Amino acid sequence: MSDAPAAHHHEHHEHGHGNFAESNKKYFDEHAAKYDDVPGAVELASRISEKILKKYPFDEERTTVLDYACGTGLISRNLAPHTKSIVGVDISQGMVDQYNLRVSNQGIPPEEMKAVRAELKGDDNELGGAKFDVVVCSMAYHHFDSIDDTTRVLAHFVRPGGRLMVADLYRGDDALIPEQYKHVAHHHGIDTGELKDVFAKHGIVGFEHEHAATFTMHGKEMSAFLAVGTKQAA
Repeated sequence: MSDAPAAHHHEHHEHGHGNFAESNKKYFDEHAAKYDDVPGAVELASRISEKILKKYPFDEERTTVLDYACGTGLISRNLAPHTKSIVGVDISQGMVDQYNLRVSNQGIPPEEMKAVRAELKGDDNELGGAKFDVVVCSMAYHHFDSIDDTTRVLAHFVRPGGRLMVADLYRGDDALIPEQYKHVAHHHGIDTGELKDVFAKHGIVGFEHEHAATFTMHGKEMSAFLAVGTKQAA
């Protein structure tokens, strides 16, 4: 999706999840058509994807992927050659339309790669009851009101032994993203210590994180991490 930040367990609940969801939907619907043109977006996605591909034995015959908050599919398109199938999910219909337009333009059948507009709750009947080898969420956690609830939802869709991978901005003392970006819940980035705790709470173990990329946004140099954990067997 976009830029960066986090707090500790006081996760801005006073704003209400619905407000952030609606503002994100509105923002990304408005920017979907030109999102891939954002300076550095393609390069950042490429560098994060390189890290992702090293963190799981991707197999083009077997590996299934859920790309959550998929946007136009920058991450999905990098992972697609290494997977059996990818499902992208986004709250923005504009982003989903751009994702599927690019897929169809490349002649890729929807059973191999498609996006759907949804606000997942972590219910068994969602996405046809599918579980995935890899669930990816890149540069979107800072948009979400509740890191805890988002992780709970994503962990639901990881099969036992599969991986959850989250890329986002390292937490900074100063606001990394200007306050006027109302669709961003965590303007200071994501605290990896908090993320480790939340992963463990929802059955994602073996947490590790590493530097994924350094880039410039909003006139600031920022650093992104990739955090990875494995779903425990029930």
